[in-house]
Amino acid sequence: HNMKLSTFALILPYLLATPAAAQCGPVIDLGGTCDLAALEGKLSTSTCTLEELFPGQDAASIASTVAELCEYDAPVQFVEIQGTYQRDHNFMDGGGAVADGEFGFEMDTARLKRFIDNSMDDSLISWPEYEQKEDYNPANGYGDNGYMTNFNIDRDAEKGSCQMNTVMCCFIDSAKDALVDNTDVCRHDLSSSPQSNHVNSGWSVFTDDDPAHCVGFTWEDGAASDMYKGNALFYASMYQTVSKGYTGNVPGAPMCACVEQMPVVTEAA
Repeated sequence: HNMKLSTFALILPYLLATPAAAQCGPVIDLGGTCDLAALEGKLSTSTCTLEELFPGQDAASIASTVAELCEYDAPVQFVEIQGTYQRDHNFMDGGGAVADGEFGFEMDTARLKRFIDNSMDDSLISWPEYEQKEDYNPANGYGDNGYMTNFNIDRDAEKGSCQMNTVMCCFIDSAKDALVDNTDVCRHDLSSSPQSNHVNSGWSVFTDDDPAHCVGFTWEDGAASDMYKGNALFYASMYQTVSKGYTGNVPGAPMCACVEQMPVVTEAA
């Protein structure tokens, strides 16, 4: 497979000192080989230079740093964590084996827990994209991409869903301890999330008696938060389920999606 060197890992220590390094982009695709020669060859056709990526380092230091980064390899694809698009899609909508308790909470979350225990802290997680969406999305107004409808960050897409660069997850149940009610759900425009609720139009209105726990995050294009938004999504969604037992979606809404598709709430942690 192609090796992709995360330039965020390269640039981050130097961003304040060398802002020009940001032009190198988030990822440099090195083809089938990841080493210094491959990186030099790739940079020879771009406006990005080794000096911008490694300011103040001599040749030996640069070679050593690149070797370490090549061990890091490509970001973890979001789909790798659970294994299939359908599992991810069902989870983000509040369904699937974990929410349904198909085999019991511990067994249903075992794969997620292994990733958390063994890989999460050392992984850069990509924004979720799926082969299954690469034909469907262009044909249905969602853009030339493989994004899940919940997290379509294509700004040029007719039906893009993430213009505000903000994601929220709202849970209404817990498989472990009691759900910490941290917000009031006000209302939800059902037409904002038809791919999740299969309803063309309508409204849901909620009372203060309906418990919910909402978490969210935002990112700035080209900033550190942009590079780590896949990690933030995993933490706001699957990590909350595994660590706290939180499950279930607000009726009529996805459990996790870009905020444009989510209910109106008073606050999110």
